[in-house]
Amino acid sequence: MSITVVGSSNFDFAAQVAKLPRQGQTVSAKDYKTGPGGKGCNQALAVSRLGVEPVFISKIGDDMLGRQFLETLASEGLGTSQLIITDEAQTGTALISIDEAGENMITVVGGANMTLSRNDLRDKQEHLRDCDYLLLQLECPAVAVDCAIKLAREGKAKVILDPAPVADLVVMRDLLALTHIVTPNQSECLALTGIEPTDAISAKVAAEKLHEMGPETVVIKMGSAGAFYSSNGQTGMVPGFDVSAINTVAAGDCFNAGLAVALNGGQSLGDAVRFGCATGALSTTNNGAAQSAPALADVLALLKDGEV
Repeated sequence: MSITVVGSSNFDFAAQVAKLPRQGQTVSAKDYKTGPGGKGCNQALAVSRLGVEPVFISKIGDDMLGRQFLETLASEGLGTSQLIITDEAQTGTALISIDEAGENMITVVGGANMTLSRNDLRDKQEHLRDCDYLLLQLECPAVAVDCAIKLAREGKAKVILDPAPVADLVVMRDLLALTHIVTPNQSECLALTGIEPTDAISAKVAAEKLHEMGPETVVIKMGSAGAFYSSNGQTGMVPGFDVSAINTVAAGDCFNAGLAVALNGGQSLGDAVRFGCATGALSTTNNGAAQSAPALADVLALLKDGEV
């Protein structure tokens, strides 16, 4: 069983602030950290820390930040052999402000991520056709995501799409028609369906609309409330975990990593969603983006005890 991740890689610059700035306002930061990020990297590193070595396909610049990025992933034991290095664009960056409640504002400069092409992915097609689960997000060009999905569907892969950030709705419908499992959060669900799920009842209505677009399985991430799932007529609401959140930057990415690892390990959908909730919740108790991903032992402990 194997997992391939295709997605963005950024070098993050994160500042801890008392309150997020309003338009035109300058605020002072209490702390400042740098490290790897981007939704693809976040998911890949989270999968790795959960005990499954993923194939990570991403694109970075041939520059100082790119070299730092490679060194950091290597120190984490995450394989970098399938990363694509280009001199056509700089390594993607993200400027992040995080307040005392763990909420954030992020400005992303796509850089090399936005040069990921069909040809790049055709060069990696063996890893796409041979995997069991393909994790995707939308911080790379939609044509590249579409290509990755189609190559994966030529093999045995189940496609798990995090529709973030939500693209043009015509593009989204094309991608969702090819997706097995879609995992929007509440705001993404609103953008896709016109319904903002606030409980199991509204989540079920939203999930039905998403099923009509193609995915056989819908998992709606609902923050601290947990997650709602719907698949083949079976639905359920998995409650969240009570943790002291300080940083929500990569919570959704860690959720998806946990979901994929659990499904890859043969767990039922309900159990896999619970595993994903635990993984995402624990990530909010750590600083950083990719580096907030929890270790497998910590996730298992939370699942056993229900608290940290």
